This record gives sequence, C-alpha cells and structure tokens, in this order.
Amino acid sequence: MSKTESSERLRVAGLRPDREAGAWSFALAPGGAVWIPDDGDSGRAWLDWLTGIEPPPAGSVFWKGQEWRERGPDAAAAERGRIGCLYATGGLIVNLDMDENVWLPARMHDRKDAAETIEQWARFFDCWPLPAERAPAVAEKRRRRILWTRAFAGRPELLVLEQPLRHAAEEDREALLEGVRRLRAEGGAVAWIAPAPDETLRAALDPLVLARPKNE
Repeated sequence: MSKTESSERLRVAGLRPDREAGAWSFALAPGGAVWIPDDGDSGRAWLDWLTGIEPPPAGSVFWKGQEWRERGPDAAAAERGRIGCLYATGGLIVNLDMDENVWLPARMHDRKDAAETIEQWARFFDCWPLPAERAPAVAEKRRRRILWTRAFAGRPELLVLEQPLRHAAEEDREALLEGVRRLRAEGGAVAWIAPAPDETLRAALDPLVLARPKNE
C-alpha cells in the first residue's frame, strides 16, 4: 500500500448535495456496509460521487485515503476498476448484448481472471450461460441477476448498489443478500443506496452503518 493509501476504503467528509441540505460524513472499512437513504428520485448522484466520476457540489470523497480529485485521470480510472456498480437504471450499453455488457468492465480493466469470476457469479445468481441477446429480449428477472453478476464479478473492493431490490422477488432478494455477505467476508465493502431499510433488511446486513446528514 502506498503512503497516500489507507486501510479505509471510503470516507465521505462534509458532502452537501445542495446548499440547503445537511452535511454527510461517514467512513467505510473493508468488510463494512453503509446504507445511504435515498429514494432514487432525489436527483442526488451518489454513485458518481462515491466512485469519483463527478465531484460532489460541496465536501470531499476519499478513496483509500486519497481524495478522488487528487488522482490523475488514468489513476482514477484504474481505481474505479476495483469498484463494482449496480445502477438503478441498469447502466446498459444498448447496442451490446447482455453477455457483452457483463464482459465490458473486465475488458476495459484487463482483468486476468475475468472468465472465472464471471462464470462463478453468473452461476451463483442462476443466469449462466449469459445470453448473447439484447436487453429487451431477456426477461426482467434474469436481466436483474445478470446486472448483479456484472457488479460482483470483478472481485470489487467496494460495491455500490443503487436500488438493488426494487421490484425483486423474494428468492432474488435472498440471493443478493447472500452475495453481499460473501463479498464482505472476503473484505469487500458495500455502499447501499435506497430508501431507509426495514428491520429485517437491517438485520440481514448487520453490522450496518445508516448514514445521516447533519446540519451545522
């Protein structure tokens, strides 16, 4: 680990989505989980802020001890390759088949064990073999499991999940929660972005930090 890096995966310091909003501050260690209450319609770009794609309107986001804006473009892109993302909108490249969408991050970041990890998670989420079809030709339930496979398959050090259980069936919910437990047991951290969890979900993700803004 370099001198600029920390054993802490993620730290959010004084992040304000807008001038009227309270300031968000929290930290995420390997194996940890934080829930960021957000209904998905707030206009807040949490996924972009946490992964350094865009800076927040105010405040700072540190990845492994270094603020995203302090990294050069190539270094930031390489670090984003260590983060798995699930987009509430799917985040699909529409002119690629579903299997190509899963393989795209692995090819962009030259992951040597991509075939092994993609098959491992696709089997875990019961969507193997991956379909060589465009998204509209794939049933919604299977499409969701394929998107989970894409997020988990890179052995992510951080998994950022936007609305991951929206419209999910009970068996899908349990599969995702078990996948999250396995990832955390291997040292992966999880940032879950969705409306506030019920008690059952909080218990399933325990230990879990529920992030809250503070007014200064």
